[in-house]
Amino acid sequence: MTRHERPVAVVTGAGRSLGRAIAELLHNAGYSVAVSDLDESAATTVAGGLDETGATARAYRLDVRRAAEVASVFEAVAADLGRPAALVNNAGVYPDHAVLEMPEAAWDIVVDTNLKGTFLCSQAFARKRVQAGGGGAIVNLASTAAFSARVGASHYSASKAGVVMLTRSLAQELGPHGIRVNAVAPGLIEVREDQVSDTYRQAFLKMIPRGRTGRAGDIAGTVAFLLSEAADFVSGECIVVDGGFLTGRTLGPSGSR
Repeated sequence: MTRHERPVAVVTGAGRSLGRAIAELLHNAGYSVAVSDLDESAATTVAGGLDETGATARAYRLDVRRAAEVASVFEAVAADLGRPAALVNNAGVYPDHAVLEMPEAAWDIVVDTNLKGTFLCSQAFARKRVQAGGGGAIVNLASTAAFSARVGASHYSASKAGVVMLTRSLAQELGPHGIRVNAVAPGLIEVREDQVSDTYRQAFLKMIPRGRTGRAGDIAGTVAFLLSEAADFVSGECIVVDGGFLTGRTLGPSGSR
């Protein structure tokens, strides 16, 4: 497949972890990929690993919280690779802060990155697609935290619940332009050995019917499906990929007769 035959996908937060796995899978599936990340060095490493010539993968520094920067990057992507046909809003942060001690700045950076950033990138992408006559697809990264609260993650849970409703609103407004918008809500996905403590992992595993934590490929594959023609009639949905975590809690038999 030549460069000009490849659709263009923008992946935010693609310098590491889930974003990197998504960028790699999409490139292998035939996309030219704009690898964007706040960490330009990480983005450059990923893009170089996909295509060292830069013909089908380019790195872009992007702070998704800044509207002017988002607009500038989408202009650059269109000039370098072609007008984007797909967007994956993966950039996100998830620090722990107890409500009583949470600084205002901590709330702002989580909500601005996870929710505002998703809005700004979706808006910039949609404007490009409408100018081109419509069509295209967006996949937003939500989380099971949007549906199940966790101590220390009120800002994160609120931001991801917002992403779910933003996804539905975008699907309504952009649908007439032929733009599909969906979300993926990962459960516990381990992409680094030191991501969570062993104690936390073992406690979480007891609540996953599938019996294992998630892998980056579990999420990347779902994203690729939602961007594909196989999902042409799917819009406004949030697909949970959590091994059954949200089905409930494993409490065992009640003992009632």
